[in-house]
Amino acid sequence: MSVSEKNALGRVLLISREAYLAVRGGGRVDNAAALLDGLSAVLSHINDPKKPISKLMGSLKRDIRTKNKAFFADVKLYFSKIYPAPDYDFDKAVKHIPAIILGNDKICAKVVEGRRDRVEAMCDAMKSYPNYLFGEFESLSDKQFYDLVFGFYPKIYNEDFLSEMKGLFEAGEDRNGGQRRL
Repeated sequence: MSVSEKNALGRVLLISREAYLAVRGGGRVDNAAALLDGLSAVLSHINDPKKPISKLMGSLKRDIRTKNKAFFADVKLYFSKIYPAPDYDFDKAVKHIPAIILGNDKICAKVVEGRRDRVEAMCDAMKSYPNYLFGEFESLSDKQFYDLVFGFYPKIYNEDFLSEMKGLFEAGEDRNGGQRRL
C-alpha cells in the first residue's frame, strides 16, 4: 500500500512535534542535532517528484533508529503505513516547511553551542508548529499565533529566532483587525 505525500508529511510533522518535546525535555534523545537535521532533510523533499517524502520514510526510520534509539520507541507507530495522519491543509503546511527547516537549523546551532536554555525555549515554541498546521490554534489568527508562540524568544534572549518567517503568518490575515472570520 503506497502512502500519499499528504499522509507522509502529516506523519513527519507528528514526529517533529515529538522531537521538539523530547529535545526540550532533555530525555530520550541521544543526538538532537542528528534528529532535527534528519527531519529537515526529509522535509526539504516536499513535492519533489524524484524523491517524495513518502519514499523517504524508510530512510528517516533507519536514521532515527540508528542515531536516537530511545526516541525511536516514542515514534515508531508513526512509521506504520496504516497510521492515519491527522487531516490538515496540505498546501498551508507546504508553505510553512521552509520555516520549520530554518527553526530546526537554529535549534541545531544552539545545540552545538551548548546553549541548553535557548534550545529548550526554541523547542518549546516549535512543538506548537505542527499543532498549528493541524488546525489546533484556529481560534487565533495567524499573526496572533506567531506573536504568542514565536514572539517571546527575542524578548527573553535579545536575539532573533524566526522573525524572517513572520510574513508567512501575516499573509493569511484579513482586514478585520487581524482576526479570521468564523
